[in-house]
Amino acid sequence: MNKRTLFAIAEWAAVLLLIWLFYRSDIIFPHGSSTPEQAHRLSESSYHYGPSKVVRKVAAPFDPDRVVFLGTYKIWFSADTVVRKRGGWWPNGGVAGVEIDRDKPFSYSWEGSATQDSLMAYKFYGYVTDDRISAVELLLTDRNTGKSTPMREEIGADRMFLFLWEANDDSRMQAVRGLDKEGSVVYEQELG
Repeated sequence: MNKRTLFAIAEWAAVLLLIWLFYRSDIIFPHGSSTPEQAHRLSESSYHYGPSKVVRKVAAPFDPDRVVFLGTYKIWFSADTVVRKRGGWWPNGGVAGVEIDRDKPFSYSWEGSATQDSLMAYKFYGYVTDDRISAVELLLTDRNTGKSTPMREEIGADRMFLFLWEANDDSRMQAVRGLDKEGSVVYEQELG
């Protein structure tokens, strides 16, 4: 073979490689999903969970690039988080369902994940089964000062609650309470 033929073969090989890379660009230059909803659905399907009935979409108050989808599926509830980074939306945790325990006034779960600000983004969520409970309160305690900070959410028709906050390691969850319409404690669970 002469030089010209070898050069033409190399050119075509390079063109084919570039075409292949273009179609497989998510391997080298991942772009995520175009919407939070699409990332949520892909997250569920990759985990073989759902599709859940999304009852609420909540943007984190401390980060507009973090969205939580509260949902139910059969006997489970979930709080799937997706985040925007590198030009797209990506799964970030909470896609697995938590079984609703009908023998308790409410079922709950929580998780924390590191943020870009060297803080932790916390998520405490659950499903209320006791009709007497009209609000849920989460008590956080500062480890340094001992000061207690309550977070409260009214229970709506979806029967779910969600607390989102960003903090360093100085706070701990002390208790979660179910309150009736008058604000009296119906159920309290000590945490940590």
